[in-house]
Amino acid sequence: MSRFNMVLLLCTAMALILSFPPFPGGPVAMIALVPWLIFLQHQNIRSAFAGGYFIGFLWTAGTIYWIGWATITGLIGAVIYVPLFLGTLSVFMVLLIRRWHSQALWFAPVLWTGMEMIQSAGPLGFPWNQLANTQTHMLPWIQFAHIFGGFGIAFWVVLINVLIAFLIRNYAERRKTFIYGFIMLLLFFLPLIHGLRVMSDYRAPSESLQVTLVQGNIDPYKKWTPSFIDSNFQVYHDLSLMSATEKPGLVVWPETATPCYLRYRYQYLSTVKSIADSMNAAILTGSPDYEWNDEGKAVIFNAALLVHPRNFRVQRYYKNRLVPFSERVPLVDRYPFIYDWLSRLNLDVGRYTPGDSVSVFTLTRKASDPVLFGTAICFDSVFPFHVRKYVRMGARFLTIITNDGWFGHTSGPYQHARIAVIRAIENRRWIIRCANTGISGFIDPLGHFYKTTEFNTAAVLSQDIRLHNDRTWFVDHGHLFVALIYLLNGIIAVTAFFSGRKSFGK
Repeated sequence: MSRFNMVLLLCTAMALILSFPPFPGGPVAMIALVPWLIFLQHQNIRSAFAGGYFIGFLWTAGTIYWIGWATITGLIGAVIYVPLFLGTLSVFMVLLIRRWHSQALWFAPVLWTGMEMIQSAGPLGFPWNQLANTQTHMLPWIQFAHIFGGFGIAFWVVLINVLIAFLIRNYAERRKTFIYGFIMLLLFFLPLIHGLRVMSDYRAPSESLQVTLVQGNIDPYKKWTPSFIDSNFQVYHDLSLMSATEKPGLVVWPETATPCYLRYRYQYLSTVKSIADSMNAAILTGSPDYEWNDEGKAVIFNAALLVHPRNFRVQRYYKNRLVPFSERVPLVDRYPFIYDWLSRLNLDVGRYTPGDSVSVFTLTRKASDPVLFGTAICFDSVFPFHVRKYVRMGARFLTIITNDGWFGHTSGPYQHARIAVIRAIENRRWIIRCANTGISGFIDPLGHFYKTTEFNTAAVLSQDIRLHNDRTWFVDHGHLFVALIYLLNGIIAVTAFFSGRKSFGK
């Protein structure tokens, strides 16, 4: 591969890395793919795959390196597996370029969006590095996510990259330059006009709820020590009572805030209930949980539990989306030898079982109708069509509980926090994000963060949130955009196969 091509690949990889949090690199993403598009126009199948894989490898390693803080297995799997998607996409693009030359670049937005959708599917789904997550600081431009979701934002970003590539390619032809420049201006200003109008017309509902979140800042490696459990509960007891004067209706603790099987440990369940009783507020907490299966074996879940005051009934939700090779080995039910093999290598892999359904919590309030809300646990929140299920089931606000402390003071917690912005806009719901070590805060339906906590500090925040009933087009019909993209990808794939079948192996 020539030095020029290597420079092109490095430019795209570095630009993609700089587009993601903690960098506010939304504008960078709009030019990041241009060198890759230029590179593809003079490649064969083998070099196209190699170039795409090379970009994907650097991009993945440079953005989600923090996985290694918690699981080396997960990091190795990610940096090997995730780049396969961009390598394969590069091959499709080259096959199309061979038939339609540079005009094939117009297919890039459809193919890229389809790649992100496929990458989100199945037990190996890992949609962390979606292009929509680069645009969370550009709120006026991305309000159309309430129609097309984050995938629509990705389509928009790639289309802008394509237009810039055409501008560079045709800079000497004044007429084409004018046309491409005009289209690009429309792509900038139409979403902006729409977004500004949506934000100015937004009217919050009158019904509200006072919510408190508690960021315990507990060392995730220490809190599972049996001798530390009592101290852990004391931290949450003291922090929660600090907000009693705010009179919250709901207090939110982070993922696995209670490091024991809370439903089966009466002593600690009574502690949580006594806090709820004294504050006259329900408490939502993360906790491990288990059930006995038909074979008499305990099945372990990563759970969210809702404890009401003066009531021992505990509502439950089990995390659906488990982190591959960290919380669970994919396909282990079908191929149990995989887990045994990893265990022999002394690799620490969790044995959680994914929940098989989505449920909403019912928050009971005096002199008021019950309020439904949904809770996503950590990795759940990365999947847009998982989160929208809560709203379709009647959730009037959303909570995200997580323990990003496993990833240290890296870019991981910042990236995870910004992803929640897209979920808020897609569903037009307030989101209460409670993280063990941060970043915690409240996100309004337009994507604005309120009262965020500092990282690695114990904190208590309260906010009066508004309870929405309306449903966005994305919530009701977002699957239609996905179906359209899949259909177009299928048509393009068939075309690429028949036009490029003689080219394989070159």
